[in-house]
Amino acid sequence: RRVHGGRANMYGEKAVELLRDLRRSRWLPPYNENVMRQVIGEIDALYKEILHTVSSAGEQMSMPEVACGVVVQHQSMLRNKRCLLSYLQYRLDKIQQLRWETGSTVPAELRGNLSQAELEFFSQYQNLLEDYSKNVTTNLGASVTLDLTADMQPPKDLYVEVRVLEDCGELMLAESGTVNLAKDTTHFLRRADVDHLIRQGKLEQTDTDL
Repeated sequence: RRVHGGRANMYGEKAVELLRDLRRSRWLPPYNENVMRQVIGEIDALYKEILHTVSSAGEQMSMPEVACGVVVQHQSMLRNKRCLLSYLQYRLDKIQQLRWETGSTVPAELRGNLSQAELEFFSQYQNLLEDYSKNVTTNLGASVTLDLTADMQPPKDLYVEVRVLEDCGELMLAESGTVNLAKDTTHFLRRADVDHLIRQGKLEQTDTDL
């Protein structure tokens, strides 16, 4: 442990704080770059302390208290690393899941919780899905590009009746022009065209009993 500002800080305390933030959040907390940098700084400091001890201890390295100190510092460094990787991987998993659940854009109310790098990851993941869908479409000889994320569950019908909960403007349909999705209007449309809007909460499916 270290003493900072009059109180003793345990190694890894800040790294654990990152993981606790994830647990407390309903989706993802805002990306905590400040604490990330503190943990990286602690890893760097531990590494330098280990090098200094190993290079200066000489024959004292055989003393249990010295060797034990190096082991504790090394394990603390590895633990910090695992916490950082877990924090980043959990966030990336959530971002990938978001693409499948809400469509090709990050909802406005969630964008502020992502770093610029995470927003770029979402965009690149979206591009990969589009390229893969096009390749699958070509291999199957289909006339319309398949959207692999359109249905999270096997659909009962190709068309669904939906009610518009908020104005969405004009929507380009894959097979039949455009439709104006004005609030409180009802439409009978291809599921593949509107599934992403249903998942975003902008449309409500009214024929769920079918």
